[in-house]
Amino acid sequence: MGSQSTADIIAVLDSVSHGSFHGDEVERLRVRAAARRLLARVESPYERAWGFCFEHPVVFAAIQTCIDLGLWKAWTAAGGGEKTLDELTKLTTSEIELNLLRRLFRLLATFNVVEETGLDTFKPTPFSFAIGDEATKVRASLEAATNQYLLAGHNLPKYLAKTGYKEPTAADVNNYTESDPDGLNFFGRLQKTPKYYSDFVGHMESWTAWKTPWTKIYDPAKLLEGANLDSSPLVVDVGGNTGIDISHVLKALGPDDLPQGALVLQDLPEIIVRAKKLVDNSKITAMAHDFFEPQPVKGSRAYFMHAVLHDWPDNRATLLLQNTRDAMVKGYSKLFVYDIVLPPTGASISQATMDVNMMALLSAAERTKAQWESLLTGAGFKIVKFWADPQEYEMLIEAEIA
Repeated sequence: MGSQSTADIIAVLDSVSHGSFHGDEVERLRVRAAARRLLARVESPYERAWGFCFEHPVVFAAIQTCIDLGLWKAWTAAGGGEKTLDELTKLTTSEIELNLLRRLFRLLATFNVVEETGLDTFKPTPFSFAIGDEATKVRASLEAATNQYLLAGHNLPKYLAKTGYKEPTAADVNNYTESDPDGLNFFGRLQKTPKYYSDFVGHMESWTAWKTPWTKIYDPAKLLEGANLDSSPLVVDVGGNTGIDISHVLKALGPDDLPQGALVLQDLPEIIVRAKKLVDNSKITAMAHDFFEPQPVKGSRAYFMHAVLHDWPDNRATLLLQNTRDAMVKGYSKLFVYDIVLPPTGASISQATMDVNMMALLSAAERTKAQWESLLTGAGFKIVKFWADPQEYEMLIEAEIA
């Protein structure tokens, strides 16, 4: 390959950015996947090994250190912009030696976390600016990894060897409990440690906001046809976190077409306290509910679960589904499960990563179509249709009582 050809290729690559796709997420994700494949082809095997073993750990450590120092938050609050290292040290909540910050920022600049604009002078990238903006939840996602994900992933090889390389299926005693200092399971640790809980909820909010709204896949206006909203709700969002998904329904239908309390958001009490501050609308009822107990809202037109069942092995997921089915009216109520459906081949990085993380954290898994059919059929449902996500990350599974 000649030097001119190489220069042309680099120019084309450097011209592509997040804004190049004008909001078309499907096309952006296609190019993102291609860029990952390009890097895997261009790098030598040793360079790939070097990245996994030597680069990623210290880059993450540098990012987390700057979170701990309050640097990203203060820099963003100051409007971002170009700053010298001397100016940046004045933004930190704890004193830091200038040369230590220089070493961290030298590393972060090489990984495009910040941009080096001159001697000891830097400006934020969209990524580092977002870390400091609490509304993005990027900081919460990074700290959720520090709190829980990294330790569980690091422990997984040892745990699998100990179990004779059998697929984990126990929700209460598993790889995560072995990585936790007190032997708590994943959700037990969240309940015991408020900061971990807050970071995890923030991570879930940002993850949900990143994905295609389910109302872009299925028109909820269809649910109004034949619906009796005098005696029961239109949609119950089971395990709905702080209400992003149920808010999509309200936005899609408009408040004028719905009576008060037509939409119900359910989650554990500590999440509902937070949700009530975020979901301030008479059309949505925020209700504390443990989905392993009988469903208290009977006869809703639809029950919706987004990224809930992938948290649980089949025996626990079946109990959850049966509790929901028992509240449904045959021939009237529908179940919608919005979750990853693993393809037979060619799973994306996001899908495969989530699958193994579910194993490491919860002894759970992402499921194929056949596994979803087995789970739902076993719990007394029949699948009506798999609705495809245009981003090819999840699918919306429509089901009814068998």
